[in-house]
Order: sequence, then C-alpha cells, then structure tokens
Amino acid sequence: MEEPIVNDKAIKDDVDALRADFKQVKADLVELTKTLSQFTSRHAAEGLDDLKVRRDRLETQLRSVAGEARDTLEQRVKDQPLGTLLIAFGVGLLIGKSAGR
Repeated sequence: MEEPIVNDKAIKDDVDALRADFKQVKADLVELTKTLSQFTSRHAAEGLDDLKVRRDRLETQLRSVAGEARDTLEQRVKDQPLGTLLIAFGVGLLIGKSAGR
C-alpha cells in the first residue's frame, strides 16, 4: 500500500486560511454584537420617551378630571348644603354598619 503524499505547505496554507476565516468571523460577531446593542439601546430609549409622554398626558388628564370633580362637589355642597350633609351622614352610617359586622 502506498502512503498518500502529504504536502506540508498545502496543509499549512489551509490551516492559515482557517485561522484567517475564524479571525474574520470573530470580528464580524463583535461588530454584530455592537450593532445589536446600539439598536436595542436606541429603541429602548425611544420607548421610554414615549412612555414618559403618555404618563405626562395621563397625569394632566387625571388632574383635570379630579379638578372638575372637586369643583362639581364644591358647587353641589354650596347649592344644597343640607342635602349634602344628609347624604354624607347616610354614607357614614352605611360604612359604620359595614365595618361593625
């Protein structure tokens, strides 16, 4: 049986080519990781900014509704003080009876 002819230079060239390929793959992975990180950070920041805007808008709406409710209640107390007092007394009794059980 004849032994195959081994060309040391060809093997060395192949190993060197593989090393170069692995080095390029590693560099590509590092660059891809950086790009994904930047992309994720940018979109997370945009999402956070959007949530802050929504929170501020809802807070403004809530303050407006609460202010209107307070104004309505104050006006009702001014217009019908006795009726309001009786309603408050009745609600207090109901709460007292519920808590007493």
